[in-house]
Amino acid sequence: MRAFKLGIITDEVSQDMDEIIAFAEVYRLDTLEIRSIFDKPVHMLSDDEVVLIRDRVQAAGMTVCALSAPIFKCDLDNTEELAQHYLIAERCIEVARMLGANMIRGFSFWAKGSFEEQLPVIVEQLRRMAKLLEKGGLAFMLEFDPSVYASNARKTRRLIDMAGVPNLHALYDPGNDLWDPDLEVPYPDGYEHLRGTIAHIHLKDAVTTGEGPIGVAIGRGEVDYPALFQRLVDDGYDGYLILETHYRLTSILTEEQLKRPSGSSFSVGGKEASEECMDALLAMEHFR
Repeated sequence: MRAFKLGIITDEVSQDMDEIIAFAEVYRLDTLEIRSIFDKPVHMLSDDEVVLIRDRVQAAGMTVCALSAPIFKCDLDNTEELAQHYLIAERCIEVARMLGANMIRGFSFWAKGSFEEQLPVIVEQLRRMAKLLEKGGLAFMLEFDPSVYASNARKTRRLIDMAGVPNLHALYDPGNDLWDPDLEVPYPDGYEHLRGTIAHIHLKDAVTTGEGPIGVAIGRGEVDYPALFQRLVDDGYDGYLILETHYRLTSILTEEQLKRPSGSSFSVGGKEASEECMDALLAMEHFR
């Protein structure tokens, strides 16, 4: 019996609902996380499209656990972009309500200066966004990413602690640490920094090369996933594990695609890579 609830981000398979549902049924997934589908980012879906997704997911006996929104992947000092991202959040709240999702993912702004110097302003915006989502009954899941100010778990924990908002939690993606410019060790270091704040987890893996990290199937890279999964069991983690494949078998995702994953060009080849990744994951002890 699987030790965890398992899902995948939709556009790591396809932009087509039928293909996504078929993939989920083959691997007996519990949930989906929506980032882009029908060649649209989640906040640009029409109400009719959202209803279609809801009905198809429910008919397959699954849920939508979260929206992988691009919130705060923007410039901190650009007032027009900031305003746009609050509008994105408001639409995401509506979509989440329709889908029955209770989490929305976000970031900490494109890194264009000193983390320490920008820390108070970032915290102010995170607090404001978290309170907006709280009014909608949603949790704000803060993900670290090499392209934003909080590039690792240690920085993310500082932001969460300083914001002090009950619905602001950590989205732990150990694979992202392999791209961290500060070279944080994904596990145990990253996990220990975030322990007690983690409410959602993405899974990806990579190997480090002279030209930078290259994505591979879970368990074939440098994240110590066997130790992490056992630790999650020991610590009683009861949230979701969401596969975010983030590599392709016959092509290489561009830096721009990795920073802003969305749409058909990103999904090309995703199904085959996600099958390889899911097969590797399900061969591991806690998923047999």
